[in-house]
Formats: sequence, structure tokens, C-alpha cells
Amino acid sequence: MQHISITPGAIIGWTRRGPIRIQAGGSENAPEITPTAEGTPTDPAAPPAQETETDWKAEARKWEKRAKDNSTAAEQLEKYKAASMSEQEKAIEKARKEGESTATIAAAKRLARAEFKAAIAAKGLDLGDALELIDTAKFVDDKGEVDEDAIKKAVTRLAKIAAAKAPPGQSGGDFTGSGGTPQGRPASIHEAFARKQT
Repeated sequence: MQHISITPGAIIGWTRRGPIRIQAGGSENAPEITPTAEGTPTDPAAPPAQETETDWKAEARKWEKRAKDNSTAAEQLEKYKAASMSEQEKAIEKARKEGESTATIAAAKRLARAEFKAAIAAKGLDLGDALELIDTAKFVDDKGEVDEDAIKKAVTRLAKIAAAKAPPGQSGGDFTGSGGTPQGRPASIHEAFARKQT
């Protein structure tokens, strides 16, 4: 068996980028490096090249199982903590969770409003002040998650309604009343809303 110098800086192989050198600071009990038939040294502890290919689906399943196990363990830990808490500690924890939930839902409502406005603008709709009448909080669930699909459906539905109600020669997305008002139609969505209220 041929031994290779393991002094720092010694060249142990070549790549397209240049020589492979031994770095200083290695372990004194480092594994012995032996050259292969081609003359490049190999590490006996390293797996063969064929075994390094990874089955990504199996790895994903493994990590998913670990995540589920960790989630279950976290839930059990919370149960044990809750069981060992005094009444005052339980009340404090409940208030903390309620406050956290309230803050999450409030932030989600602001996000839903912003996403709704962006979707309206992307469709070329101009709702004007009528936008304030739309309750975007309905796009947020109890956990504070924003339902983006519901927002898209609502905006698409608004665009269809605007296109169907628009008089000839008026863009379907303009609710501000620009263009003519044939056959006594309201000039804007504001006027239509006012008529409906009376």
C-alpha cells in the first residue's frame, strides 16, 4: 500500500479547477488516504460514487415522517405543560394565545385587503369609494390564513358583473361613471348604491 504525504498544502489530486490540496488543522487520527488505479487518492470512509445518488422521494417521506413525529411530540409536551400549570399560569397562557390569535387575524385581514386591492387593480377595475363597502375580512379563516382563491374568484365575478352592466362604449371596469348613462342607468356605483338605499 502506497502512503501519501499528509502535510498541509500537499497536492492529493486534480480537478478542472486545479489541484486538490490538504488543508491544515485536520485530525491526527485522520483516515489513511490510498490512491486508486487512476492515481488519484480516495478516502476509504467515503461511499462509492454509485451510492451517493439520493432517492429524493424517500428522503422527502423520511423528513415528512419526522416532521409529523415532532408535531405530535410538541402537542404532547404542550399537554404535559398544561397539566402541570397552576390556574394562574393557565389563565396567562390562554390570554397569551388569544392575543396572539387576535394579532394574527388582524394582520391577515390587512393582508387580504391589500391582496384584494392588488387583484382589482390587476383586472383594471376602478371601484372608487365602493371598495370600502366590500368586506375583505371574509377572505380570512379562523386561523388567520388568507384564502387567495376566494379573492381571485370574487374579483373575477366583479369583473364579469362590471362588463355585463357597462353601457356600450364604456369600459367594463370603470365604476366611476365616466362615459354616457343611457336609459337612466346610474352614472357611478355610488349613485347606484344611493338609489338602492332609498
